[in-house]
Amino acid sequence: MFKFNDLNSIHLEITSRCQAKCPMCSRNYRSGIENPNLKLADWTIDEFKNIITIDVLSQINNIYFCGNFGDPIINDHLLEMCRYIKDVNPNFGVRIHTNGGARKTDWWKELRSCLPENHIVIFGIDGLEDTHHLYRVGTTYDTVIRNAKAFISAGGKAEWVFIKFKHNEHQVIEAETRARTYGFKNFTVKHSTRFMELKFDVLDQEGNLKYYLEPPSDNEVVLINSDIIEKFKSWVNESEINCYVKQNKEIYIDAHKKLFPCCFLASTPYNYIHPGSIIESVKTTIRDQYDNLVNDLGGISMLDLNNRSIRDIIDSDIWQNIWNKYWQDPKLITCARTCGNNKNENISKPKDQFIKRINFD
Repeated sequence: MFKFNDLNSIHLEITSRCQAKCPMCSRNYRSGIENPNLKLADWTIDEFKNIITIDVLSQINNIYFCGNFGDPIINDHLLEMCRYIKDVNPNFGVRIHTNGGARKTDWWKELRSCLPENHIVIFGIDGLEDTHHLYRVGTTYDTVIRNAKAFISAGGKAEWVFIKFKHNEHQVIEAETRARTYGFKNFTVKHSTRFMELKFDVLDQEGNLKYYLEPPSDNEVVLINSDIIEKFKSWVNESEINCYVKQNKEIYIDAHKKLFPCCFLASTPYNYIHPGSIIESVKTTIRDQYDNLVNDLGGISMLDLNNRSIRDIIDSDIWQNIWNKYWQDPKLITCARTCGNNKNENISKPKDQFIKRINFD
């Protein structure tokens, strides 16, 4: 694994809070039922400065505000964090991923003034007036567009990311036209990688069915069955893991200030294992592997940035050497699933989620 002096990028979750209830998000079960494993946490500006020190900002080139569970704009200290970054290095790169449904337009205009020139805010807008809310539950198209326009009018650089489903696939061309008209820098279309059945139930808070989500006509879903589960086990053993964050010199820090290589590993203890699910045994194994990994790293306290610095953790001998073990035997399912290479791609991964990205410049 790379050392601190090679570190290039940090993926950062500054809150685990979000006002939306997207049906496929791990914050909840199919939109209606809250995930009992999720623990709410937020970074303060003081914690940010103590962890993302001037020494760290001088080493890296960019920060990505996103995460597994929260929306960064919900954190009340985001503007101060961006100002701090800009003051330390006005050429720094900042990316922010958001559903865009919170805050007033004045806040969005102020956000632009806090950001360095090298920035992009990525808005998840999955449809138009009549469809966007079907996946981005708890947000409205008009509010998101209002906020995006306010940010863009203040000189902000924005990207529109459109997840394509059956209910909105007919609107892709119109959405692209609007993105260009409104001044977005990019328009990206992608597939969801979270379908395991042809109809995904969306529930209300009582657990009653509201409607279904379905994949678009151009995305073939590989349905999970017992045969696939058995083949998946051999796929993991045969996979060659080519770690993305190792190649790109990136780390992930979650809302609880715990440092991991990536968001996929970090999410494991908070993901809900639904009893009776066909993948319950696989998810249980993933959790067991996570527990073994953390134990071998010396316990979760050894990854806690309240107690140790980023440099201390990633330059430690155990961090440097442990990945060779877990990428060989036993291979981490999470790593094989996200960064594994194998001939039988359809068994392990959905098709590439990104369909196209258009740059309007």
